[in-house]
Amino acid sequence: MHGHGLRFKILLLLLTPLLALLTEGQVKIHGKITDSEGKPVEFATVRIGGTIIGTTSGLEGDYSLSCPAADTIHIHFSCIGYREATRALIDAKGDVTLNVRLQLSTEMLQQVEVTELKKQTGSVGKIDATELHKSPDVQGGSVESLITTMAGVTGSNEMSAQYSVRGGSYDENSVYINGIEVYRPQLITSGQQEGLSIINPDLVGSIGFSTGGFPAEYGDKMSSVLDITYRQPQSFEGSLSASLMGGSLTIGQASGKFSQLHGIRYKRNSSLLGSMDTKGEYNPAFFDYQTSLTWQFSKKLKASFLGNIGLNQYKFTPQNRTTTFGTTADAKKFTVYFDGHEKDRFDTYFGALSLEYRINRGTNLQLLASGYLTDELVAYDISGEYWLDQAGTSDVGGELGVGRYHEHARNRLKASVLSLALKGQSALNPRHTLTYGISLQSEKIMDRSREWELRDSAGFSLPATGSELRMVYNLDSRHDLSSTRLSAFAQDAWKLSTSAGFLTVNAGLRLSYWSFNRELLLSPRLNIGFIPDKAPSWAIRFSTGLYYQSPFYKEYRMPVIDDKGNRTILLNSDIKSQRSFHLIAGTDYTFRALSRPFKLSGEIYYKALSSLVPYEIDNLKIVYSGLN
Repeated sequence: MHGHGLRFKILLLLLTPLLALLTEGQVKIHGKITDSEGKPVEFATVRIGGTIIGTTSGLEGDYSLSCPAADTIHIHFSCIGYREATRALIDAKGDVTLNVRLQLSTEMLQQVEVTELKKQTGSVGKIDATELHKSPDVQGGSVESLITTMAGVTGSNEMSAQYSVRGGSYDENSVYINGIEVYRPQLITSGQQEGLSIINPDLVGSIGFSTGGFPAEYGDKMSSVLDITYRQPQSFEGSLSASLMGGSLTIGQASGKFSQLHGIRYKRNSSLLGSMDTKGEYNPAFFDYQTSLTWQFSKKLKASFLGNIGLNQYKFTPQNRTTTFGTTADAKKFTVYFDGHEKDRFDTYFGALSLEYRINRGTNLQLLASGYLTDELVAYDISGEYWLDQAGTSDVGGELGVGRYHEHARNRLKASVLSLALKGQSALNPRHTLTYGISLQSEKIMDRSREWELRDSAGFSLPATGSELRMVYNLDSRHDLSSTRLSAFAQDAWKLSTSAGFLTVNAGLRLSYWSFNRELLLSPRLNIGFIPDKAPSWAIRFSTGLYYQSPFYKEYRMPVIDDKGNRTILLNSDIKSQRSFHLIAGTDYTFRALSRPFKLSGEIYYKALSSLVPYEIDNLKIVYSGLN
């Protein structure tokens, strides 16, 4: 053992000068790479001239490498979007700190004419936002009126922003603004008194729309998705429009890292409603304010805020009316007298704050916090009386028929929806992206509703019992409800270039749970797109998926009638989500003719609906059965 220790010491003494000589011949170079604003430049390339030695900078712009000592060492720094920089070290030894600032590269390109049209390989198509104000409509150029020109989409009427897609109801369409799902008035009524769409067309930057088969990142509706992105102004801008029905004002501004966009709208429909056959004093008024704010704190961190205030009022006072009909020999006169009025109010408030953090070039995280409040009041007391007489006579008691009725309602609905969500996107490589997210939503509902109608015919109250006064119709609802919804999704997207053509695949799964009915749902979805290499003018797409629509408050209100005809609203905790299965195949053919681009599109779809909640429409009121 002693001999082995002695030989090790002798070997160490012999190697020490050699190690010192090798160390003395190396130069360690380290530092930080920044841009013209002093911000770190990540993934910049650092290499030693004339050698294969090199490295890349980290997330904070730091780098470190070693190379043999020389009289002059040339170090090259490069990164996409920056001008290459070269530094020379003269007779460098030991540790050397070398910090470098890269300048952005600008290059004037020759004029390019783009003649190809973008192909749609997914289920969400892009709509040109500049087309909004080219078609006349009552809404003044709304996004919904533009959507109703597409195949499979039907508008409710010219007074409403509602639309249905491929046989679905008006409540089966998701609306997203800046990636945040927004709500419309929930209602005791159907919301057709909503005079202004939730989307301000003057703020719109881009529009995405899907009539079915949409991917898992979008929420739980059965028919369609409307994805709106508000634009960010580049400088000061403004627009003002006015008409006999109202006006709008839009102001935008950008300076440095902050941009803001504001829109105010006011509208009255009295001039249109006054031309209807049913006469009355109509006085609806609608006010809307929206704002979109963006702060770019750094290249990695961005914050944005979306706010909306909507105040909708609807007033109506019916007027007396006389109608004469019959023949010359037997003319009759029908007169209706009215008293009372209706006053409805729908106030909504919405705000959402988003924080987006870019971990690196391939991964983004987004934290979303939003709140939606609605306060809705439907109140009316209207009494009517009709007289049927022989025209041309004024004899007392000579009437042919007489009747009376009185309608009364005091309906109040307050709802608050608070949501917290975390979303992420990771580009595993330029052709492979993973998107994921989770959200928690709290809902609180306060419902106070009371309606009744008294009807009289020829001096007898209906229904006539002979012993008591009964209403022909009455309803009572009094509920306070709190519930929680949890949802999560994950989807994987690939873009593949093959010998046959360009292929895109998007596969995802969505999960949701609701505490009210303790229902757990799984929704798989798949989208495939293909552009043949031998026929690039064609684009072929296929999409399928299972879509659930969890009911909101009005859909699980279940009327129960007792033996005296009194209606009481109960909440059906056994209600199940409505379900829709989509199977869609489509193709586009793009070509140029007459110096213009053209696109021919065709789709075949199969849509299977189940567990639906039936409803009835009575004038402006939509009444759900509360049962599947």
